Amino acid sequence: MTKEEQQIFFDEYINRMRDVLLNKGDDYANADRLSNFKMAGQIAGGNAQLNCLNLIATKVARLGVLLNSNDKPKNESINDSIMDLANYALLLAMINK
Repeated sequence: MTKEEQQIFFDEYINRMRDVLLNKGDDYANADRLSNFKMAGQIAGGNAQLNCLNLIATKVARLGVLLNSNDKPKNESINDSIMDLANYALLLAMINK
């Protein structure tokens, strides 16, 4: 992939990340986009940061399984999992702001 192709890929990927993050936020949260992380953290006896970190760890584990398997995923693709991982990292940054 050339430098120009990388820049185009990056721009397109970031736009897709934004759309996915905001659309999922509409499904999972109220006006406070981070409310589900806060609530889940309280339910589990932790906090929003640890809840988000747990989701990141779960997504990394899932990717490890998928990338080391010859089977095609039946539900969420590898690329979907990668995008979720990137969005969870961004959400963790928002929680820590």
